Amino acid sequence: MVSEPIVIVGGLMSWTWRYRHLARNLREISGREVHIVPLTPLDYLAGHIRGYGQLIFEIASTVDNALLNSESKKAILIGHSIGGVASRVYIGGDPPYGGRRYAGHRRISHLITLGSPHLATGRKPIPAIDRTNKLFPGALHEKSGLKYLSVAGAATDGTESVRSRRRYERLVEDGRVPGDGVVPVESALLPGAEQVVLDDIHHSAVHERWYGADLATVERWWPAELRAATPEVAAMRGAS
Repeated sequence: MVSEPIVIVGGLMSWTWRYRHLARNLREISGREVHIVPLTPLDYLAGHIRGYGQLIFEIASTVDNALLNSESKKAILIGHSIGGVASRVYIGGDPPYGGRRYAGHRRISHLITLGSPHLATGRKPIPAIDRTNKLFPGALHEKSGLKYLSVAGAATDGTESVRSRRRYERLVEDGRVPGDGVVPVESALLPGAEQVVLDDIHHSAVHERWYGADLATVERWWPAELRAATPEVAAMRGAS
C-alpha cells in the first residue's frame, strides 16, 4: 500500500523550525514522509495586505513537491491555527478565490486542523474567515471522499483567564467559554468534520502541552487508520 505524505501548514507566527518536533512525532506515529510549508509571519502579514494568493501558492508547491517524491497521488494536509483556514482555501472548490480557482481537493485525502479558527461569530467580522466560509463551507468535499478532522484544545476557560477571554472574543461574542488559550472550542470545530476536543491542550508550543507536544499527545488525535505498526506506537496502545 502506498503511503501518502504529510504536509504541515503552520499558523500566524509560522516558522519552519516551530513545527520540526511535530514533524518528527508524525513520522514516528505514521511511518510517512513529512513536509513543512516554508511560511513565515511575513507571509501572513503580506497576505493580510495584498491577498493570500502567494501563501496558498506555497501550500500548493509543497504538496506538489511531496507528491513528486512519492508514489501516492494524494497527501495528508495538517493545518495549525489559521493554517487550517488557509488549507481550506487551497483545497478549494468551484468558486474562485482572489481571482483564481483552487482545486487542491483532488490532491488531498485528509484535512486535519489543530486549533484553527474556522468560525467567527463575534460582533466584528474577520474577512478572511468569513470569505472562506462563504466560498468553501464546512466539510465541503466530504461526500467526495476527503476526510476532515478538526481538533480543539480546551485547557483554558475564558471565565478564569481575562487574557484568553479577550482573545476568544475576537471570534465569539462571549469569551467565557473553553478553548486552547487563543481559539475557543466552538470556533475550532469545523461543521461536518470529525471532531476531537482535548481538555488539557493549549494552542502553541509556547506552552508545555500543545497539539504536537509529544508522541503521546499526537496519538490522541491522529487517526487510527493512518498509524504505522511501530514498536513505540504498539507500546503506547498497550499502555492505554
